[in-house]
Amino acid sequence: MIDNFIRGIVKNHPEIKLKLKKAASKQTPFQYIYQTLMMSFMSLLFFFIILFLTTRNNLLIFGIGAAIILLLSPLVYGFWFGFVDVQISKIGRELDSDLLFVSEYLLVSLESGLPLGNAIQRISRLNRPGGKFFNRVFTEFKTGKDLETALDEASTYSASENLRVLLKRLKDSLTIGVDLKTVLENYIEESSEKKIIEIKGYSKKLNPIIMMYLLLGIVVPSLGITFFILAATLLEMTPQLLKLILICIFLIMFAFQYITYTLFKFSKSTL
Repeated sequence: MIDNFIRGIVKNHPEIKLKLKKAASKQTPFQYIYQTLMMSFMSLLFFFIILFLTTRNNLLIFGIGAAIILLLSPLVYGFWFGFVDVQISKIGRELDSDLLFVSEYLLVSLESGLPLGNAIQRISRLNRPGGKFFNRVFTEFKTGKDLETALDEASTYSASENLRVLLKRLKDSLTIGVDLKTVLENYIEESSEKKIIEIKGYSKKLNPIIMMYLLLGIVVPSLGITFFILAATLLEMTPQLLKLILICIFLIMFAFQYITYTLFKFSKSTL
């Protein structure tokens, strides 16, 4: 029964197979959905245990908290379901940061007289994001596919849009017969200009993020907790209710700190 339920989810999300390939995952879509359901269940169970330990003396508050957790269960599932997208974004950023080196390495290899297949073989031996990706390309090439097909298929599962552009240009150059060295030189020049624009844009985005963090991450929580404790004293809240509210406040603060860290990390230019 559970197997049929998971297969139904997989059938409704055919894009999972390609996403897993972009994330360089060895899982099947069935395994990924099973893992998502298990992680969602474990997360909800953890929340219920924490809620029970903090509110076991007050059934009303426990019931309200349990209802809130159940209402949040779709969000918990969505969080774990989107984990592959986070992996794709992470790999894409790693590839973007390594792209200039990869294109320059290929250019140097071609200028030394190596054909493109041998240049890809050389770069596939490197222990860096670009090397790991081109190792997949070279493995496809070794299994009997022609280089144009291997590059074309690699462009479909590339987590980096910029790398996808490079792969398509290399593939088209092989098909048409254009000089690969000229293609790489033009691509390196374009990529360098994009990096300069990214760095300038990052400096403009950084100031508002810092101001938001200082205001919402430091000033508001400090003043908010102070006024809340004063209000709780005047309203004579029960210790159990006060404990539950404080736990919720600290969880919200932790979530905000994590979101802000993520904004800092993903708004950074990929050098």
